[in-house]
Amino acid sequence: MKSYLQKTQNYLQQKLIPFWVERAVDKKFGGFQTNYDRFGKRTEITEKSFLAQCRCIFTISHAKRLGFDWPGAEEALRSGIDFLFKYFRDEKYDGYFWIVDEDGTVLDDNKIIYGHSFLIYALAEYSLLTRDETAKNEAIRIFELLQNNIADPVNGGYFEHFDRQFNLKKAHADYGAHKSLDVHMHLMEAFTTLFELTGNQEHRNALETVIDLIFDKMVDPETGTGISMFTEKWQPIANVELDTVWGRDRFDDDGKSVEITSYGHNIELAWLYLHAQDILGIPRENSLSRVLPIFDHTYKNGVDWQHGGLYVEGQRNGPVTESTKEFWQQAEALVGFLDAYLLTSNDKYLEAFKKVHDFVFSKVINQDLGEWFALLQRDGTPIWDYMGTSWKVFYHTVRGTCLTTRKLEAVIKKQCGE
Repeated sequence: MKSYLQKTQNYLQQKLIPFWVERAVDKKFGGFQTNYDRFGKRTEITEKSFLAQCRCIFTISHAKRLGFDWPGAEEALRSGIDFLFKYFRDEKYDGYFWIVDEDGTVLDDNKIIYGHSFLIYALAEYSLLTRDETAKNEAIRIFELLQNNIADPVNGGYFEHFDRQFNLKKAHADYGAHKSLDVHMHLMEAFTTLFELTGNQEHRNALETVIDLIFDKMVDPETGTGISMFTEKWQPIANVELDTVWGRDRFDDDGKSVEITSYGHNIELAWLYLHAQDILGIPRENSLSRVLPIFDHTYKNGVDWQHGGLYVEGQRNGPVTESTKEFWQQAEALVGFLDAYLLTSNDKYLEAFKKVHDFVFSKVINQDLGEWFALLQRDGTPIWDYMGTSWKVFYHTVRGTCLTTRKLEAVIKKQCGE
């Protein structure tokens, strides 16, 4: 474990963070630019997504708060916050636009709640780092906007896709308004960080409510697997993707079966939930019944024991259906399997961690630059080889590597009996 720790922290500080310190800040227009090819060169795409700006603000703040060095962090964060407030905030109808051009010209004025969850997440994390009151107040204000205008008062949970004036939009021609595990999971992490910042009972209540909703409605208790998409009344439906989602070209028009589950989302949910319990002051041991089925299913079904890494997805009660490897799922598996070991002391989870870590460091990382390839074949051959887009930013890679470093330190202390 000490060798894994040294390799991870050296890579993080000497390769991964420097790659983005050099490229992320748009020195001409402000904000962040994340569109880079496999050689680290800017692509022809000039757009800036709401999601990317929020994720960049969160990640730099998070890395700093975990004690890692990020040269120029203060100036980068200030540039990101200023650009976000100036160009994405809709002063007429409230909320934030989805996509603007590099100079701030609005390209897509829809209001996507996936993005607003990351706004709360980013502003709360930034305020925890800096004690900035403006960011704190805006995070609270957007939280209240969600409670008043977005939450479903009849069936619970949150709707997700709206036009500029917050008129609800359909997910697909065959369905009405939809709800998804992905958005509710990210609202959980956002509310966790907001409650950590404020300590307000209202924020605690919202966090506890969304946690119970996820495990009551969105996770199959027998297999510990997430169900991706639902009607407003919580009937599972085919997982159909809108144009706002990364990788949408890999979906059939009819969507993906409700029997298919994402190994990466499942293990990400487990460790995010455990972190939420930490912030709520609830012992992790109280959560074994919820997280053990998730960890076990991911261990048994999601890990590629031959080539290493984590598969994309498979049937809840059956085989792998997509054996490719996405970058973000590897990052979440690194963190999740370490948390599983720290909770249970079961060495099998360290073996799974090693399988993923070895695959990441031998196949996923572009060794010439330090960032990760986006999508790979089962054996590690790159399919999508770019370093960044409006969806693939450094949120998963940097957050995952930072947390892997800190959790490896905890594993070593545990093994040494400290």
